Amino acid sequence: MLMPAAFLIVERRGNGSWTPGSGLQATAHDARRTLDFALTWMEPRTRGLIPYDADPTVDARTAAAVNTGKGASELAELAQAADRLRAGPCNEIEAGGTHYRITRCRRLLRWGPDGPEGPRPSDTDHHALAALHPRLHEDGTVHLVEPEQDE
Repeated sequence: MLMPAAFLIVERRGNGSWTPGSGLQATAHDARRTLDFALTWMEPRTRGLIPYDADPTVDARTAAAVNTGKGASELAELAQAADRLRAGPCNEIEAGGTHYRITRCRRLLRWGPDGPEGPRPSDTDHHALAALHPRLHEDGTVHLVEPEQDE
């Protein structure tokens, strides 16, 4: 079964490889809005241009307008890139040495007579915490425990 198209942001720094920069979004417009938020709110905090504990309404646009010190040009560049997104349909943008692209992706669900296909033995999980299984207790707390080992 072919699932509806979804959209995500992919990014590339320099000549490196493309990597996912967001989760899946229902529409290209939603992906653009996500990128606008990333450029104006998240990236400035990640890069140390705006403190994480700053007022949540402070973003690259507001900080660039009042900041004349170190990082002012980076904030202005991020804000200008976000403004280009808002100016019209734009699916690629570059800011701060990173190239961003809105990408369309298709998902496929294999469905057989016994229902949807589950994980295959060749599907490996590369996450270090995959061996931990959270257990939700009646009091609402989560306890991480090691999985039982087969002897």
